[in-house]
Amino acid sequence: MRRIVAEKIADQVHDWGHNGLVDGDLLSRLLARYSTDVTLGRVFLSWLGFIALFMLGMSVLGFIGMALGSLARFLAPFVIGGISWLLWKKGVGMATEPEQRYPTSGAVLVTGGLIGAFAAIIMLYDLTGGDSYRYTIPTVGIVVAGAAIFTAYRYGLRWPLALGVLLLFHSLGNLHRYGGGGGYFLGVQDERLTLAVAIAVVLFGMWQERVRETDLQTREIGFGQIFVVFGLLYANLSLWILSLPGRELVAVLLFTAAGIAQIVLGGRLHDGRFAGFGVVFLSINIYTRLFENFWDELSKGSFFLIAGALAMVIGTALEVRARKLLTESAR
Repeated sequence: MRRIVAEKIADQVHDWGHNGLVDGDLLSRLLARYSTDVTLGRVFLSWLGFIALFMLGMSVLGFIGMALGSLARFLAPFVIGGISWLLWKKGVGMATEPEQRYPTSGAVLVTGGLIGAFAAIIMLYDLTGGDSYRYTIPTVGIVVAGAAIFTAYRYGLRWPLALGVLLLFHSLGNLHRYGGGGGYFLGVQDERLTLAVAIAVVLFGMWQERVRETDLQTREIGFGQIFVVFGLLYANLSLWILSLPGRELVAVLLFTAAGIAQIVLGGRLHDGRFAGFGVVFLSINIYTRLFENFWDELSKGSFFLIAGALAMVIGTALEVRARKLLTESAR
């Protein structure tokens, strides 16, 4: 719910209590439902929900590993599927409860249920003798992503939406794995396809914010933010990979232009997301070019000295520009 709507309802509830239209018990319940105070307890609850979701995901992966190596593998898909359905159903009930006593816990259970559904389908495929995972996993990912996005819009939940968007991108050709020794690897099989989808996701997110979320009664508050952030992330990652050593000069110029364009667009729209991604990936671009062209020719100290100096110059220029724009807008 949008903050301004909650504030208006809370003010109205206060008036009802002052005029004696509601008793003390109902007044307390309504104020708890529409409170806009960001307390330490609420922040802690959000992080606790994230940790709970992470642990649920890890337990599902652990169960898969155990199932594939024992006789339980024949029952595992159905057990995981049943548990996932119960988690999803219970989570929806908790997240959509009128009193909103467990909104975070409900969203966590729903998201955990969707993760479990993904695992159950993959295990069922393995149980039936399937071995062509190259196309099966992305296909299942897209199906579960569709279910997650549908759930998000149907019940107004942001956590399943984030899962759906992530699954969508990773099912379209992104690979990630643990390489050992604390190292993780991200690969994009089709950077151009990922870039096109990411741009479309960003545009959809902007439309979501400017059209759908202007309705004060909508339950989709924050959905546009998710689309824009993930779209910008994967668009910039795709441009970066396209510009890596051995690629065409056009890709390098496009990556540079995209970084500058995001900074300018962020300034024009007063949107820190575009400006932030632009600054970060423009810095990565400059570092990549320095590493590509000067790492072997310069001493390591000189290399990092030049990189640091360039970063300071660019940062100072951007800060001066931001202050100038702020001064002009205040006049």
